[in-house]
Amino acid sequence: MKKLLIAFVLLVGINAGSFAQSRLGLFIGGGVTWYYGDMNDRLLTHPKLFDSYFNGGLLYRLSPHFDIVANYINGEIVGADSLAIQEFNIKRDLHFQSKIWEVSLRADYKPFIRQTGKKIRLFTPYVFAGIGYFHHNPQAVKNGQLIDLQPLGTEGQYIDGGNYPKPYKLYQLSVPLGIGIETKLSRAFSIRFEISNHFTFTDYLDDVSGDYADSAKLSMTPNGALAVDMASNLNRNYPDEGFGRGNPKNNDTYMTVGFSILYTPVYEGKGGGGSGSNRNAHGGKGKKKKKKSNCPAFD
Repeated sequence: MKKLLIAFVLLVGINAGSFAQSRLGLFIGGGVTWYYGDMNDRLLTHPKLFDSYFNGGLLYRLSPHFDIVANYINGEIVGADSLAIQEFNIKRDLHFQSKIWEVSLRADYKPFIRQTGKKIRLFTPYVFAGIGYFHHNPQAVKNGQLIDLQPLGTEGQYIDGGNYPKPYKLYQLSVPLGIGIETKLSRAFSIRFEISNHFTFTDYLDDVSGDYADSAKLSMTPNGALAVDMASNLNRNYPDEGFGRGNPKNNDTYMTVGFSILYTPVYEGKGGGGSGSNRNAHGGKGKKKKKKSNCPAFD
């Protein structure tokens, strides 16, 4: 991911002399998050499972139809069985919260762009896809304190021997896919509204995936007593080993919906516009056409 970001910065730097004022933009924004996983069994999420995020980054106008976006997101996701629909999940009675940040590099595609000269196009829809790198850390509350769940190995990750899962990683890859619409406020400022689903390669955003571990073996791990306590809140004896705790068939995902303000500086000096006018005064039709195809798409 670092190599991709470095390549993006170098691309911008190479083109800065001629295009930074018209192609490079800065944005900042925020919105709401929610997640889909074992602690959210609703098709449409419960309002109490909404949380917030903020984001910011760089946008580079690669062509009239394509933008390259480097985006940083910082927010939080939450889940709770007390808000579930299915009876099993309600009885399980677990909960979690996790601060999450992600850096991503993506491509935005605008299928309906047209050459419009200096006329402001009010609405521009787009779709996007990319690759991200994110950090999460599921926690739960016990006696008023937040407990990190991954070091506990609540599903037997730290039990020696047996067919138990390995400890899951807190740093993972993601694939953000989404749609958006950009609205021009002026030549320099735009508002962007986006809906994005961040697909992950882990089922442990909420620390729940597979089966319950053997309680006796779990109690012998480095954080055994706390691991047993945080693994189950069922109102009966601790479940037998192999009893289902979650659904390992589907990885967890998280959603972001929000607005951002995009600022793209407008160059009014002797650069592309001035030199283009000078070429048109002395040159032929070919150079005039080059100016038309190069600038208006980014106005």
